Amino acid sequence: MIPNQISIIIIFHKRLDHLQNVLKGLENGRELPEEVILIEMDYEKVKVPTSKLAIRHILITDFDLTNLPIAKARNIGAIHAKFETLAFLDVDCIPSYNYVADLRLFELNANALYMGRPMYLTDTLDNLENFEFTSQAILHPQRPNYEGVLQTSDYGLFWSLCFFMSSTLFFELRGFDENYSGYGAEDTDLAFECQSRKIPLILTTLTAYHQKHDFMRPPLKSLKSIVDNCNYFFSKWSIWAMANHLEKFKELGFIDWSIDDTKPISIIKIPEYADFDKLMIYDEPFA
Repeated sequence: MIPNQISIIIIFHKRLDHLQNVLKGLENGRELPEEVILIEMDYEKVKVPTSKLAIRHILITDFDLTNLPIAKARNIGAIHAKFETLAFLDVDCIPSYNYVADLRLFELNANALYMGRPMYLTDTLDNLENFEFTSQAILHPQRPNYEGVLQTSDYGLFWSLCFFMSSTLFFELRGFDENYSGYGAEDTDLAFECQSRKIPLILTTLTAYHQKHDFMRPPLKSLKSIVDNCNYFFSKWSIWAMANHLEKFKELGFIDWSIDDTKPISIIKIPEYADFDKLMIYDEPFA
């Protein structure tokens, strides 16, 4: 593989408007990546507009649509990547104008895990060309504010919205654990694997702008996958991932669980559509 050349990897299901904004952001950047790999999770491909980006669009279909294979999709993206620098972008995250150029100049430690800085747009996008990103984006209250780079011992700060690493390290780690399926915990698992191997987690100021969208708090539609993934995570690491979501599920009467438990979480009530409606959030940036 050739150093300083970049493979951007984006996985998605539906969300075509958001995907188009991410691709437009890449296309309008100061420098273009060498390739953009799109991994679509669906039964047939959507039509992605042509652009000056070198796009490879790969469809995966062998799954249940109610339980998207997020870990597997990211691994497939890495397998198809031609270059040593793997840069993963969430389908909601528009890279800044300098994102690729700064990444190309970054002195990448082949044995470190890096995260960009997600900034959250406080308004919806009507026209990407005229949108003032810096004046309409704020830092998540759970993220640290820093300049330059910050090596952290808090591996819970790794979120998969915008991260990058060497292909060599990715495959040494065997990528994401595909025993996680659907929403949640596969990214924290990767971070904990790095922590267990004393691989540094480094926070950078390479900025990606998270697009505002409706969401559910807690994400009740993903109750089963979150419970399954949290049970599996605990079996590996003896700590509960996504404890904030689990606490809310418990308060709402959907699960039998306590932070001090060592037994698997049990689902005690199946949610209904009316439950989903009550939990929808329509006007907050921090999905």
